[in-house]
Amino acid sequence: MATLVEKLQQAALDKDTPVNDLLRRVKLVATKLGLASVEDWVDHELNGYTSSAPPDYRKVHGTPIAVNPYGGPMPIGGHVDGLSWRTIREPVSALEALLNSTASGGTLQIGYPDKVREKLDRSNDVRGWNYYLQVSPSELNRILDRVRTLVLDWTLNLEKAGIMGTNDSFGPGEKQKAQASATTINVSGNITLSVLKTEQVASIISQLRAHRDELVGSGADGLTLDERLDALEKTLAKPHSDDNFIRGLLTDLRNCLSGAAGSLVATGAIQVLNVMLGTGVPAS
Repeated sequence: MATLVEKLQQAALDKDTPVNDLLRRVKLVATKLGLASVEDWVDHELNGYTSSAPPDYRKVHGTPIAVNPYGGPMPIGGHVDGLSWRTIREPVSALEALLNSTASGGTLQIGYPDKVREKLDRSNDVRGWNYYLQVSPSELNRILDRVRTLVLDWTLNLEKAGIMGTNDSFGPGEKQKAQASATTINVSGNITLSVLKTEQVASIISQLRAHRDELVGSGADGLTLDERLDALEKTLAKPHSDDNFIRGLLTDLRNCLSGAAGSLVATGAIQVLNVMLGTGVPAS
């Protein structure tokens, strides 16, 4: 019988599973694992981004349109780059409903705020015109596909971390592993080599060496810790180093620290490493 994570993977790959339903399954798994940040992301996607800024993948591009009461809709001319982009805050259920309504073809119309319409009226020396952004349905499809891919990537990371569950629950060890590894939805992508090779890496190496005995006493693997710290220092000292190798060392270091669950130093270091590796959910 398929595990909870395997069921979620299958749903993410199944185009017939609505994204709305897929996210509810994600919330179930995230709640069972105690991953609050994933629950927050799911809630925003399900209910809309009413009180926080949506991720960049929710920006859509289209053609600004003005509706002339006498001549009908017409593209707005001039410098309209600022009008050509809108951020979609609506819940995924609304996006899916809009796509279903245009299944036979056509475009979507996204209205502008009152202040934008008033400014356009003044600039065109008119009054009471309607304005909207004409968007291809493919833009909304892109958003939904991005959400589906984020979910799939997350489930694959859970699997790599050995977190699969049974058909209806997770064991205590899996829950602890999920929280220690901060296995979250990464909406912004991985951090690049130029960011990894900074003073941050040297700083965390120095701090971990200074608290080495405390970390080992709390359960960290001392041998692995020493080996990864030595390897990181040698790699960063090279004029040209491999990004994937550095990322692998940092990941090993984080996994090593997860054994020292009771150490505040380890907890803080894991949080920093998660940010460096791009495994957290950013505020934007």
